[in-house]
Amino acid sequence: MLKVSFFGPFYAGYNVIAIDENYKYALVAGKSTQYLWILSRETTIPDAIKKDYLKIAEKSGYTTKDLIWVKHDKQN
Repeated sequence: MLKVSFFGPFYAGYNVIAIDENYKYALVAGKSTQYLWILSRETTIPDAIKKDYLKIAEKSGYTTKDLIWVKHDKQN
């Protein structure tokens, strides 16, 4: 469980519900089933990790079809 502050007095609670052994990928849930993130230290997420995390999310009550997948294609 995490308590994160954005811009001073605004706080929100988050739960890490899955994380890989190397801390590269994490499945993070918000206070309700309306908020879910798959975080990555890389610009892509391996299909096996994605499938595993989506299964965990669905079993936890999340509607994964509504997730927005961000394409990271900018070059530094």
